[in-house]
Amino acid sequence: MAYEREVLSDVEVKEMIGELYVRGHGLADQVIEQILGNQISKEEREDLIQEGFVRLIIHVEELKKRSMGGRLSYMRSTMRNLAIDEGRKRTKQKLQGFLDMLDSEECLDLWSKELTPEEQFFRKNDHEDRNQRLEEALSQLAPRDIALLVEKYGKEKSDKEIGEKLGIRPGNVRTYVGRARKKLKK
Repeated sequence: MAYEREVLSDVEVKEMIGELYVRGHGLADQVIEQILGNQISKEEREDLIQEGFVRLIIHVEELKKRSMGGRLSYMRSTMRNLAIDEGRKRTKQKLQGFLDMLDSEECLDLWSKELTPEEQFFRKNDHEDRNQRLEEALSQLAPRDIALLVEKYGKEKSDKEIGEKLGIRPGNVRTYVGRARKKLKK
């Protein structure tokens, strides 16, 4: 026995979708608004609802099998999926726009590693000022404090290595380095 599919007439389809539209339009609007929020205008939301009902017409055979509550549920799921797809599409468009902007000539100039002459001048002066201040601060420290700081931070030696080289117990090196740093900060 072959399965025979009952085909709905155009009038029956119009009646079913018309009733679903009247009863479910507000729900469809709410679903889309919940998902997309202020990303979408009222007119765009209405366009999505229309697109959703076109999808429902395509699946009219599935709707026929359901009660009105089941049809509303199916419509809600269709509108939800449509809104999610639209949100993803808009996110991709924003991301692509941002990437295009980063690739633009103006933006590439901003990301250039080459410094302007003014930036080079100020950077050079900043380094010179810092070096001069550091030299002045170091000149006020005791030779042992300078040696501790040079070994610890300049040569990156361990407390044990510093202790052996300077004749200080390794347990005291950290204390002496901390004191030397405080003096340098002052």
